[in-house]
Amino acid sequence: MALLSQHYGGRVPGMIKAHSSVPSTRRKADSIPTSTMSAGGCEVTLDGIPILPENSDRGQGCNHVIYHYASQVFGSLRPAKKTDKLLLDVDLRSGKEPPKLTAIKDERAKRKVYDLAFDALKYQALLEDMLVDSGYYSYDTVPDENHSIIVVILCDMLNRHFAKRLREPNEPVIPYVQEFEDDLFAHTTKLNASLARNRIKFQARSVECLLPEKVRQREECGTKMPIYAWVNQLQNSVEDVIEQLTQDGYKKVPSINSLGEYSFTVDSQCPNVLVFDAQNRNTLEDSYLVRGGNLVIQDKSCCLGPHSVKALLNEGDDVIHIYTGSGWTTAHLATLTNQEHCTIYAFGVKNEEHSEQLMANAKKLGIHNVKFIQDNFFEVQHIDNRFKNVKVVLVTPHDSRSGVTNPVEYIIHEGADASILGELSQEQIDSDKLDVLVSKHMELLKHAMKFPHVQAVVYATNSIFREENENVVTKVTEYINARTSTSIRNPFRLIPPVLPLTPAELEKQPSSKFIKMEPSSSMGGCFLSVMSREDESMSASDVIARAAAKGLCSLPPAKATATTTSAQGDELKPKKKSSKTSQKSLTKSASAKKERKGPKTSKSPTADHHGHGPTVRSPTLLVKKPSSKRLRPIRTASLMFAHHFTNSSTSDRQPYGVPMTKASLVRMQPKAEPVRPHQEAIHHPKPFL
Repeated sequence: MALLSQHYGGRVPGMIKAHSSVPSTRRKADSIPTSTMSAGGCEVTLDGIPILPENSDRGQGCNHVIYHYASQVFGSLRPAKKTDKLLLDVDLRSGKEPPKLTAIKDERAKRKVYDLAFDALKYQALLEDMLVDSGYYSYDTVPDENHSIIVVILCDMLNRHFAKRLREPNEPVIPYVQEFEDDLFAHTTKLNASLARNRIKFQARSVECLLPEKVRQREECGTKMPIYAWVNQLQNSVEDVIEQLTQDGYKKVPSINSLGEYSFTVDSQCPNVLVFDAQNRNTLEDSYLVRGGNLVIQDKSCCLGPHSVKALLNEGDDVIHIYTGSGWTTAHLATLTNQEHCTIYAFGVKNEEHSEQLMANAKKLGIHNVKFIQDNFFEVQHIDNRFKNVKVVLVTPHDSRSGVTNPVEYIIHEGADASILGELSQEQIDSDKLDVLVSKHMELLKHAMKFPHVQAVVYATNSIFREENENVVTKVTEYINARTSTSIRNPFRLIPPVLPLTPAELEKQPSSKFIKMEPSSSMGGCFLSVMSREDESMSASDVIARAAAKGLCSLPPAKATATTTSAQGDELKPKKKSSKTSQKSLTKSASAKKERKGPKTSKSPTADHHGHGPTVRSPTLLVKKPSSKRLRPIRTASLMFAHHFTNSSTSDRQPYGVPMTKASLVRMQPKAEPVRPHQEAIHHPKPFL
């Protein structure tokens, strides 16, 4: 026991029982001196660990600083042991939170840290089994504080197929990381053989085939997903940015399916969003358009909410956004609104540092109509005078993120917590946690819908679970309407979000009341719903037409518009008669009028037979003359604004993007014009006598 105590620095219980060839002079990760440490161990700055400044990491591989911080992220998120060959030490896993990586200023280095930690979480079972099967760990090993750094380094070796890592010039060296790296490299042959045995055991053609099916599908979609970037229209128009990209060597293609290297296209639903190929990420991030704030990289699933809010706003309306997160969704909404007449109140500011970062980003983009609020949204009074002009609320809650296909990019661009790496590395989500999230979402919507002047609430999530989406909006709408008197205010009802979807996309939607996108290689999964306090007589096409009139959709050529409108209007107008037909109708009308009028007095049959008798007045037919006023054509939303959606009218006169609802179909039916005999019967005082 004395020898063991001397070998493990006086600590026997809980220490790793590693292979005999492991050096005894290892420096433990927790023995590195610290200069500052925040409460809870969230933010850590270590003496001796270099701080990577902006644009400092441009290498292709990982270095010791990446290993160090990736091991911290992995250690705080890794679940219980993934292999039965390891003993369990619960004390090493409880009470840890992912670090904030404030010491890493470079975005690419931060992306490498999260990528490596996420890979280690996905392959945790395989990596731990390799460590035991190769003999690096003994079969009764208890993972200690060094287990995380060992797994992370082994994961990077697996990614580069056990090739020797190439060091960059002036690369920082951390002594304890160097010792573990050298020792693992000495076991390369045995570790590689263990990997081969695992692949043979599970008949896996590649390492990726060892992952669970859902995790593997999510990873495949994430690697193929294109890059979305919205244009900051406060600084440049979409046309100017497209022209500048063309001058820089990019080529505009007609659709997302035609994307390639140095090419882009305009998104079909969001006209200010440009789509680039995934292989152009580094080039695009280094471009002056992105660094200057003309283009902002953000996934399309986060852009649908701001465009739906824009369609619901009128001049002078204010907006509340919950939660702001990284602030890019709030900034996108601000660029779509009037900077002088619309104020956006953004909730979800964590602290002063977060507030300063949000305001700095807003200033960089030229935004000055956003107010970031640190108050708890649930503590805000509905009668607060600050929100008297708020008409629309955008709710983007902290959901399960089950529709996210690339969690690393989501953390970097949306400011999400790194805990989603651990959740998305598993095949299933914890049902208890999902119930807690659903309860929070419902309370959030209830509080937002109680503001007296709010006319619409837009609910946008990155979840694919029905419990978080359809069930939440349906139950909350029923709850609010049951507690609110309809005689005072119009009840809330679900209306379709205003987005120009193609017929193929509409067919994929489970309902016409909301939009739900499954994760794919083109975009992440998301859910979008609008609860509006509209008049029940307003159809879905009316709501969409109102948004189309505000310029949400692009206009087609004017000639096609005029032709379509005139053709639809002529169809509803009374047909003109020819000169001959008009002459005959006038003659018949005069004779019919003479017969109806008749003599003023007439004798009864008896009197006429005898030649005398009382004079009897025949009953006069009170016929109401038809109005000479021209009938106006039926002005439905589908007819008025069809030119916003399509260049040619469809067979059922329904524009693309308008959901086929019963109300819209009834409103589109042309009214029958009653002919003259019918008018006489209608206006006769006693038509059945």
